[in-house]
Amino acid sequence: MHDKRSGGDLSHVDLGSTALNEHLFGEEGWKKTLLAEIDQAKRQNIHAHVEALKAKSRKREARGVQEQGLVDPWKRSRHGPLREGILTVNKKWFGGTGHADWDPEQVGRFRAAALAFLQQHFPDGQLRYASGHADEEAYHIHFVVAVWRERITVNRGQQVLLQASMNPLIYSYEHAQDLAGEAFTDLGITRGVRDAEARREAKRNGEPVPAKRRHVPPSQWRAEQQKLARAEAQQTLEDEKQKADRIVEEGRTLASATVRKSRKRAIKEARERKDSGQG
Repeated sequence: MHDKRSGGDLSHVDLGSTALNEHLFGEEGWKKTLLAEIDQAKRQNIHAHVEALKAKSRKREARGVQEQGLVDPWKRSRHGPLREGILTVNKKWFGGTGHADWDPEQVGRFRAAALAFLQQHFPDGQLRYASGHADEEAYHIHFVVAVWRERITVNRGQQVLLQASMNPLIYSYEHAQDLAGEAFTDLGITRGVRDAEARREAKRNGEPVPAKRRHVPPSQWRAEQQKLARAEAQQTLEDEKQKADRIVEEGRTLASATVRKSRKRAIKEARERKDSGQG
């Protein structure tokens, strides 16, 4: 849905540049292929499970497994069986905000380094898909990873499972950031602040431990920025209104003072004329 711009938060997207987005890696029907692999794994796993139980003369349990039917080949978790990632860098590195301000050579260098990094660290079919987006403030690459593993136990036999954490980069995002930092060093791109390392160092030294930075989804961050912008605009409007009110009030005060002075001067001149016999 995000790739097709068919829904979600599109307030930050330049739809006029969406045609510049590009499919960088993976077959067009990668999702269909993956679903077929999952279906095959389900059938293979139940067969192996049943056969392993029968081999141990646990026929009743084997029938129970058959009656239960096909089971998803992954453990339930809030992240799900796949992983999606994003590779990007600050928009200033590309040359500015949006495609019109970017240096094409910078974009090309980043694209090449990013794809080399992904294919190196997600080998053997783990990297399923990658696409480059050119219709937002900074060029970035979305990618999807599916990590299969085989596990053999006495009670279940050979099970084929989707387990993202079997990849070292997904097991430790800090490690992933370190490797990405190394991969992009030749482009002059350096890794960001090492928060986890700073917290460990503080613990070792008995110092106050910095709070963990809270991850904020991009859509939430944009909503907060828009809210701040509206608040700033409202404050500016109120400040200008107060300034205008002060100018009006000062004008009224000056006008009143001028009227009083004019009245006093007129009365004074009238008296002078009367005293001189001209009134």
